[in-house]
Amino acid sequence: MRSIKHYRAFQIDPDRHVFGCINLACDDDEQAKREAAALVLIHRIELWRLDRRIAQFGLPPEDVRCTGA
Repeated sequence: MRSIKHYRAFQIDPDRHVFGCINLACDDDEQAKREAAALVLIHRIELWRLDRRIAQFGLPPEDVRCTGA
């Protein structure tokens, strides 16, 4: 029998305040990490299970653009 675990992916604003929460039901921590990483669009994500932080996901670095001289 498969055991589903419940996780929360907290959305973090630039001032490091939580402004949203997405509930995830996953088989294990690795699946939860993949799903939480996919949520990173314009805000950081912290993944938690109960009172344990599983992972943090930051914003990808901005593209470095070169201007022609």
